[in-house]
Amino acid sequence: MNLFSIVSLMLGLLFICSPHLGFSQGSQISELKGSISVHLEGGSTERPFFLVSSSSLKGDAVFRGQVRQANDSNISFYEVPNLLDPDKMQPPFKPGVLSTIQARAKVEVETNGSLSSITLTYPGANYISSPDVFVDLPISGSGSVTNFKIAEVEALVDPTSGQLSSLVFKDNGLGYASNPRVKIEGGAHFIKIVEEGSIFTGKFFKIASNDHSSVVVENILGIDLTQVFKPNQLIEIYQAWTLGSLFGHTSEEVSLAEGNQATADLIFILKPYGSQNGSATDFSSFYHDGDIWRAAADPTKTDSADTVIIHPDQAFIIARRSPSPLDLVFSGSAATRDTFGSFPAHLKRQLLSNPYGVDIMLSDLISANNITTNPLDTIKWFAHNSQEQADNVRILTDNVWHTYWNDGTNSDIENTASATARFGTGIGGGITQQDISFSHGIITAMTNPLSTNIVVTSNNHGLKNGFSVSINQASGHKTNDNKEQIDENGNLVSQGAIPFTIESSANGYYEIQVLDSHTFELIGRFGDCDFISDGLASWSTGSGGSGYSSDAFVSFVGGGGSGATGIARVVGGKVTSILVTDSGAGYIRAPKVFIHSGGWKKLGAGNTPFNDALIPASSGILLVRNHSGAVQTLFSIDSPFN
Repeated sequence: MNLFSIVSLMLGLLFICSPHLGFSQGSQISELKGSISVHLEGGSTERPFFLVSSSSLKGDAVFRGQVRQANDSNISFYEVPNLLDPDKMQPPFKPGVLSTIQARAKVEVETNGSLSSITLTYPGANYISSPDVFVDLPISGSGSVTNFKIAEVEALVDPTSGQLSSLVFKDNGLGYASNPRVKIEGGAHFIKIVEEGSIFTGKFFKIASNDHSSVVVENILGIDLTQVFKPNQLIEIYQAWTLGSLFGHTSEEVSLAEGNQATADLIFILKPYGSQNGSATDFSSFYHDGDIWRAAADPTKTDSADTVIIHPDQAFIIARRSPSPLDLVFSGSAATRDTFGSFPAHLKRQLLSNPYGVDIMLSDLISANNITTNPLDTIKWFAHNSQEQADNVRILTDNVWHTYWNDGTNSDIENTASATARFGTGIGGGITQQDISFSHGIITAMTNPLSTNIVVTSNNHGLKNGFSVSINQASGHKTNDNKEQIDENGNLVSQGAIPFTIESSANGYYEIQVLDSHTFELIGRFGDCDFISDGLASWSTGSGGSGYSSDAFVSFVGGGGSGATGIARVVGGKVTSILVTDSGAGYIRAPKVFIHSGGWKKLGAGNTPFNDALIPASSGILLVRNHSGAVQTLFSIDSPFN
């Protein structure tokens, strides 16, 4: 089967740490580190096994800091403390290091534990200053300088070619029992907005160049970057994944089947919009021949495809031709905050990744606030009863592309419904009807204990043990440690002081213990005031929302379990009940409840309301823009961890 036939058939998330770069680095990052396994079934050259997959961010953020000023595409930053002498300030970057092609090297160890030689296996490109070289720590020796020293290496750059010309030992080190890894700073990088409250939080821009204190970013959408990178806004910089850094550079590192363009496993990456024409040639394919990565379209090209960049919001397709199954582990920093994706223009496509390390729903990736039924709206995702007129989503399952589109159901939600779940009380820890609540009530009394849980009174509350309840607008007269009422200066009310009204410390979110049909305890919360019964204090486990036009799909994430689903029944624009359709299993703790907007239909399912589809962790979806006026645009993706 040739490559064109393979792509035609098809069209019918983390952690290996990136090296610490030579410029100053913040002490905190906004995302969590971890890894995720991707399972590939065995295939054959005639019938490969295809899987849409995606990777997380590559390692830690290499820089975290505040914007000084944005001038067109040039973003400048403040100086930062020197890591070795915090009293001294220095520019944050080494010129050019954020937009190079990363060099690579390997070392050999002597029997005495020192390093005997270092070999430049790839010279890199675009270097304008000497990069730092990092050698792993010795793993033997007592820690004494007599048998334990970190090797030090200096890199020299050829100013004409921008490549490294040589690597020279400054210290051969001691205490090495085996050949350590060598990391040379450099590579392509992306800058990400992480400022809380910014409408651009989670957006990435590729860095085109940098000097000592500023970066120039690519801005293909022509966004006003002065509104994105505002003074003092917080950003992070991450190194980009490439084919080589994600799947391995050498034969010893590559897990995929190697060979030639007819036999090796393939990686398919969607071409940029300007190179797409709506055919199978929209995908570029790559394979490892046992020596280097090659582009299947030009296998005789001597330059390696190792440096092909995989963008943070980009998924890719793996074609497994080897008959044996394979598990790949992608490592890095998983996104936990809101981020952005890109809608393609009319008749263009985008292979969008699931940016989070958990399974999410299609309606989470493309939420109701990004969907429109107005044909004059050329920015949002177009919903229509007709699949041919609506923008389409394609999901690859069992080697078949399945097509989905949104018919506009629940696209006018005003307030999103919410609910709370507790641990599963069903068979095997499954979720039952009694494990879900989205009710509320008025608080008529609240105790002020010294050292036990606050007891809340709310007639006929209907709650169960294990639910978490939000307490709102509770207030009372402030008391001291002896539970005597005091004024704002600590004077006793019993001695003539005027009572001081405060917001109760009970306001917040707590797991509860039910005492009887009218009372429950807030676990771990003690009192700080004598409750005032003013009719404003309330509790809630969720709400029915407003603006719903149809029933919605419900999923449950976390709690140690999986598989539970439900349907949120809508009456009068509000969710009035949740019907559990699959109990799942293993929910030993309270999972988070997601009520999805739905409205998604599946081609071939007739008029059956499909409502939603699951997008597994480290997977992705193919976006196809059918709306004739559609333009390429960014759209927000809300984090499932909010």
